[in-house]
Amino acid sequence: MNPENLKKTIGNYFLEFLMLFLAISLGFIAENYREQQVEEQNELHYMKSFLHDLHSDTLSLSNSLPFVEERVASMDSVFRYFKANPDAEKVPASVLKHLKRASWAILGRRNTTTISQLKNAGGLRLIKNTVVADSIAVYDHRWTRIEASYDRYSKNQNDIYTLEEQMLNAFDGLDAYIANDGLDNQDNIPKSGFVRIDRRYLSQYLNLLAREQTTTRQDLRSHKISLRITKNLIQLIEREYDLRN
Repeated sequence: MNPENLKKTIGNYFLEFLMLFLAISLGFIAENYREQQVEEQNELHYMKSFLHDLHSDTLSLSNSLPFVEERVASMDSVFRYFKANPDAEKVPASVLKHLKRASWAILGRRNTTTISQLKNAGGLRLIKNTVVADSIAVYDHRWTRIEASYDRYSKNQNDIYTLEEQMLNAFDGLDAYIANDGLDNQDNIPKSGFVRIDRRYLSQYLNLLAREQTTTRQDLRSHKISLRITKNLIQLIEREYDLRN
């Protein structure tokens, strides 16, 4: 093969290699672009869904805060009454109302639909915006603290209920029990008069209530912080993903 033909052959091979290389590269670039577009669409879909959950969370927290605050206030009222009446063997209906109210609250519950999907499907990696990703991690941590208190709340509530049943004289409340046609335990409280108490259980009850007073105030603080963090996260996502209404 003469040098000129050899030159043409090498040139043809090089051209074919170049065209093949370009075709593979362009295909790779196109595939990456397509995957990037799909991930961006999925990320936007998750953020829209997550916003719905966050609005649900703020509603839950906003609704629960007054109940937690009322519980703390009722605990304070119970303590003040027995401080002023250390030898009391009965309590007026007004104090009994606080005694009953001191036993419960309504804790916030979050909508975990989207964040569970993100965790289970490894979708957190789709959140390319590091500020949003970090803020979601903070939000999740705060809510985990609230959720960790549920079991403690249920156990202590049952303990308080048990002490109430042992401490309060049921016969003094029979008229209210018979007249009760409502759906709320508060309807079982006499409107007037007194209810006798068994003082053998009073000290244990007050000590448990004191412990619950501290944890309920912690719940109140945690709810307020979580509400602020959740609202801030809503604003951040709406701004970063241009999802303002």
